[in-house]
Amino acid sequence: MIQPKANSSNARRQLFMQRLLILLILLCSKQLLLAQGIGNIPKEDTAHVFQLLAKGEQIINTLPDEALQHFKKAEELSTLLNFNYGKAKAHAKIARWYFGNNSDKTIEYCRKALSFFQFDQSIYPDEKAYVFLLMAEAFDEQGKKDSSAWYYYHLNQQVELGNITDPWLAISLYTKLSIFWVNIEFSENQNKEYQLRQQRFVDKAKKAAHQIEDTADAISSVYFLQGIYYHSIKRYDSARYYYELYLVERKKLNKLELPREISTNLNIAEAYMLENQPAKAMEYIQRVEALCNAPQKSQYLAFYLLFANLLKAKAFFMQQRYLDAIPLIKETLEKLKNTGTHLRGELLEAHKILADSYEATGDIKNALIQKNRYIVLNDSLMKRDKIDMINREEIRYRIVEKDKELAEQQLKIAAIENQFQSRNLLTAIAVVAGLFTIIGFALWRKKNMHKQRLQQERIENLQTKLEIERLNATIQGEEKERSRIARELHDGIGALLTGAKMNFELVKKNEQYQHSEDFAEGIKLLEETASALRETAHNILPEVLLQEGLPHAVKAFCERLTGKGGTVIQFQVLGTPFDKNANFDLPVYRIIQELLQNIRKHASAGTALVQMNFHDDGGIDITVEDDGLGLVKEAINKSNGMGLKNVQERVRQLGGRIDINGATGKGTSIYMEFDAFKNSNV
Repeated sequence: MIQPKANSSNARRQLFMQRLLILLILLCSKQLLLAQGIGNIPKEDTAHVFQLLAKGEQIINTLPDEALQHFKKAEELSTLLNFNYGKAKAHAKIARWYFGNNSDKTIEYCRKALSFFQFDQSIYPDEKAYVFLLMAEAFDEQGKKDSSAWYYYHLNQQVELGNITDPWLAISLYTKLSIFWVNIEFSENQNKEYQLRQQRFVDKAKKAAHQIEDTADAISSVYFLQGIYYHSIKRYDSARYYYELYLVERKKLNKLELPREISTNLNIAEAYMLENQPAKAMEYIQRVEALCNAPQKSQYLAFYLLFANLLKAKAFFMQQRYLDAIPLIKETLEKLKNTGTHLRGELLEAHKILADSYEATGDIKNALIQKNRYIVLNDSLMKRDKIDMINREEIRYRIVEKDKELAEQQLKIAAIENQFQSRNLLTAIAVVAGLFTIIGFALWRKKNMHKQRLQQERIENLQTKLEIERLNATIQGEEKERSRIARELHDGIGALLTGAKMNFELVKKNEQYQHSEDFAEGIKLLEETASALRETAHNILPEVLLQEGLPHAVKAFCERLTGKGGTVIQFQVLGTPFDKNANFDLPVYRIIQELLQNIRKHASAGTALVQMNFHDDGGIDITVEDDGLGLVKEAINKSNGMGLKNVQERVRQLGGRIDINGATGKGTSIYMEFDAFKNSNV
């Protein structure tokens, strides 16, 4: 009985010493704060941090500069107290303040906030999620669509998985995702898939709004998103109706934030201009100018005012007031450089309007400069790798939805199986009742076993269906990418041809330049561009593949490579060729293309052979071999990038088998086999 008392006494002494040490640290912290000039510190130091943050939030729309000082004081106090949560919150508030006048600063403070959030694992995911959402917006403003898409779809996935439960964040997320896709496809035709995506965002936002207790607040918050939806599908009258409704209802509730009020008025103005009503649009632009022109708000709202100026210049252009439009656009583009805004659709359109204004006033030289700048910026904005990444995020999100549906189905099936197990247990107890009970149980058992087999078959069918849908999603993504490349040929290389033609037309008017270096350079540009256009168009989707089928397309490709010199490629067909389908022919054609290009680039082969063997049962064997340097097994296993690893994966996705054999100095042989049963599901 003595030892426990001794342990208890030691524990009390240790606890007393710990409390004394904490008290000394707090006293030292207060003295340090006084030395730094922060003033008298309340008894609860962390409470003072939250008071500063709350006070700054209250005045951010009326006295934004003073609000920023409160946020910075909260950050300084949290640093002195080593209060990581306070530092994270303060940096997040500062990041939000800079959004709209310096997106580089926004990203910088967001990253600092996230680094401090990592120190405290008790912070709810919703707090970090708001910083992620702000990062996505900032990257979107900078034209970095790939980075923006990653943050948006990461949050989207967390909401779908239930890791983020804040309905307000969900509404904000789907609203900004809708705007994000409007900016992505600002110059493209809005197809059915685009409209369905936008409608899905509206539906999900409404679903999140139902979780909010204040019904009026919840319903009004979705009106802006509904306006964006109708705006994106070019129903501008309906869009303006919901924009106006949003402004009215949010003002009634005294919950209309100043940045959103400005953006809503700008959207209404743009909707009027898209219907060729610049005078009506100007009324709403003037409202925005009145909201932004207060001296104490000039820095906080600089971004919004500059974009209002771009919209105003567009209205001038539509009214043929070119001399008013030109200086306003030039001044605005120069000032936008200081906000961290690098490239987005509105800036691209500004360069086009500036070029057309110069042309209308007869200033052909500056018109040409601006049109060439527009062509370069348009090409940069529509970079294929960015669009490809964004579409992969969209496809990954859809697959997550399919996985979620499958999981729900499996839970239902598991519940049914549990019911069966309970019934089987009761039946087993009833067996002792007699022979007739045993016979009845046996019959009943047989029936239930049959049901279980049916349920198991359904599970397997669902899994098979999911695998097929994943493969189809991959193929559809590739097809969509080819369509985007085709548009890039039209809007990118075609635009270069148009720019070159304009150069020649200008030079042609002046005889003294007919033999100039510019003229010769223009001819060279036309020739190179036309050649690139033909070559790229052929590589996207060979016409012979669509018209004549796989054997003719491969034969034509072999002949074309042989005609370029180097490796002589022979082509053979065994058996009777038969039609497959585009989902099979095109991937196989790409595989053969990749293998032959690798032979020409790396094998140093004199000859190569492509042999296709068509079987009566619908199967196909393909052999590609060469007499070049050869591949050893170690090289095959270490292959990376767009090489043999990708070829092997593609063959596997098509349900085929591949065998690669090579030896140093003896060439390489690649054998692929596709049977009829698996190809039917491609």
